[in-house]
Amino acid sequence: MADFVTIKMQANDGTTGAPTWVDIGAAGTTIRWSDVATLKNVAFISWPYMIRPVATSIVNYTYAYSADAVGDGFYAAGGDCPAYNKNNYLWARWWWDNVGTFGSAPIFTAFPTSGHGAIVRGDGSLLGGSNDTKPGANAFSYLKGNAFGRVDSAGAPAAAPTNAPVVTDGTVGGVSPVAGANWLANFQSLQGDNDWIAAPFTPAATTQDTWSIHFALFTGPNMAPGTYQVVMTLKYTYL
Repeated sequence: MADFVTIKMQANDGTTGAPTWVDIGAAGTTIRWSDVATLKNVAFISWPYMIRPVATSIVNYTYAYSADAVGDGFYAAGGDCPAYNKNNYLWARWWWDNVGTFGSAPIFTAFPTSGHGAIVRGDGSLLGGSNDTKPGANAFSYLKGNAFGRVDSAGAPAAAPTNAPVVTDGTVGGVSPVAGANWLANFQSLQGDNDWIAAPFTPAATTQDTWSIHFALFTGPNMAPGTYQVVMTLKYTYL
């Protein structure tokens, strides 16, 4: 059996017409969110806190950092980070090398740490969610995801997902986009092994490729204050 040497996320800080893919996955690389548009090349220790809003809302500004103080906004193209827009559909992607072979369809989800432990629904944390994200026992994550229905070598996305993410988006368990040139119609809660997105395909063996994904973060008055880490994860088996 041969596992992959490298699987990483790549984030676009260019534009839809001219993507600039930033590697995320090595030490010091991060995706960061803020309610401020001007946080290019800001060291982690100086990253500003957000004030918890009085009503649920999307966290508008998403950044890709290739080192502690080297980073730019998604779709910034060298300027200030633009507010989130689902029509910026070449948002991010999973990248893997040509060494490993998937033994099953990969899964896109998120955990609070690299230990990939269980997440408690409704605990008020970023991934556990609260009454902001879904009243009752099936609280969804504040982090929402989407994924394309085929590998990019078969045709990368040429249009945005149909529906913008909303804070209550989610389906208990796993969902998959329709195979082919399709996004999920609605975004999915990314909540570890509780809620996730499964690819509708198993990628070709020992073949380098990418899988386009999209994600958005919300916050609200019922999110517990804190400094949160999110480990966005591609789960897979290999042959």
